[in-house]
Amino acid sequence: MAKAVHYLYNKETRWIGGERLVNQTILVSDLDGTLLNKDQQISQQNMAAIRIFRELGGIFTLATGRMEAAVAPFIKELNLDVPVILYNGARIYNPITHEVLYDRHLPLTQELWQQIMNRLTADIGLFVYRNGQVYTPNRNQLVVEHEEKDKVTCSLLTEMTVMDNITKLLLISSDLNKLKAIEQLVQDHGVPHEIVYSEWNYLEILPPDVSKGNALQALLQILSIQNAYTMAVGDNLNDISLMRSADRGYAVANAHPDLKKAADDVTIHHEQHAIAAIIKDYFIEQGVTLDEPFGDSASDGENCRRND
Repeated sequence: MAKAVHYLYNKETRWIGGERLVNQTILVSDLDGTLLNKDQQISQQNMAAIRIFRELGGIFTLATGRMEAAVAPFIKELNLDVPVILYNGARIYNPITHEVLYDRHLPLTQELWQQIMNRLTADIGLFVYRNGQVYTPNRNQLVVEHEEKDKVTCSLLTEMTVMDNITKLLLISSDLNKLKAIEQLVQDHGVPHEIVYSEWNYLEILPPDVSKGNALQALLQILSIQNAYTMAVGDNLNDISLMRSADRGYAVANAHPDLKKAADDVTIHHEQHAIAAIIKDYFIEQGVTLDEPFGDSASDGENCRRND
């Protein structure tokens, strides 16, 4: 018989099936295409599941390619009090103290910067992230659409010289050949860097050794939780390192095929409240019955398919 956890009035209970403490469990979620729905919102089902998970002592946080300003509304909505992973792993940020706990920069040279600028056309949007701000040399339609999506405003680059303290470069285009040409240009130049595609048409140039997975390991050191059990969920290629770094990695059903291969489990579509399904399935596997349902996303332990 499953063990009932009466979390509303028995919050001191922390054991999961007699095996693992909930307050040693960390769930890290991507935002776009994972936690957020198509309207860029967190569903009530996901909100309820995260609340219960945290009330039981679990730690929930985010790992996203977004910058501080673009995650601030969701941090507030979730009332997060633990550090979040930003810029695809280049920065770890404390939303309570606004302190940067982990920071990496791209060693961009003037020569490479000028060559990238020379490749820009009207169908490429370029974003330069530095010191918590975002800049663009040309506010074209791609830039405007990205500003609307992330609810940020780019400052216009007036100086064409390379800047220091660059956190990442983002290039957006529907012409993949042009993105691949810029990717090859960076590779040939020899500047230490990492390349990742956070969406099919989002090319990100990151500092060397930067990934969500490496940032997760840095976060564990920051939190200093002994014997922490980590779960991670994502949808795209920039989440592969997160899958490999976590003890258990989940890909949503709408994820890139390569991410599904890297994950331990494949859960339901993000529009079906995947985070709620993962949390409930996790509790069910540990023999726990919750007193409060999560809503329409509730599963019977069948929403996640394990990759063998």
